[in-house]
Amino acid sequence: MGLVILLFFIINFVAFGYSYVPTEELLNKERDNEATADMDNLESKASATDSDILQPESEPDSEPAPLPLSAERIDFIQSALDKWCADIGYKDSSVNMLTLSLSLDISKNELSQFFSQCQNTTFRIWLGDIRFNAAKKMMKEFPDYNNDIISAECGFSSRSYLYRIFKEKEGCTPVEWRAKNS
Repeated sequence: MGLVILLFFIINFVAFGYSYVPTEELLNKERDNEATADMDNLESKASATDSDILQPESEPDSEPAPLPLSAERIDFIQSALDKWCADIGYKDSSVNMLTLSLSLDISKNELSQFFSQCQNTTFRIWLGDIRFNAAKKMMKEFPDYNNDIISAECGFSSRSYLYRIFKEKEGCTPVEWRAKNS
């Protein structure tokens, strides 16, 4: 019995060890990205004109509003997100803003700013829409797949979330939607 437990432990350790990224490592990389962004902001402020410097500040205790993203940066972020979607990155049900920002090598703050300024949404809503559209497409292409398979293949954490998003966006369940669109 002890050997079986040891073997189980070793197999799990090896299996999870290769895909596990320590939280400290993720946080350190995010801090480095933020430090780089802070340095870029300081450099851009240092190159401000005298008239910009003479403008009164709004409130001394509040954080300064983030500078709007440049058109080049918006295009870069959009193309990176498009490539991520084309590579089916949304299938990972554990993806969050931090892991996405690390995989795209874009700071979390920039991504958040991009979603709010350019997409007029949040990361979670954007990701839900991507997964929802993928689920609808998959239901049309593979009508014999059940909803458990569809939800897993599209990155939904559970079948109930797939049902909830269909009710919210289409006003019906996935089963009813399939019946209407088949």
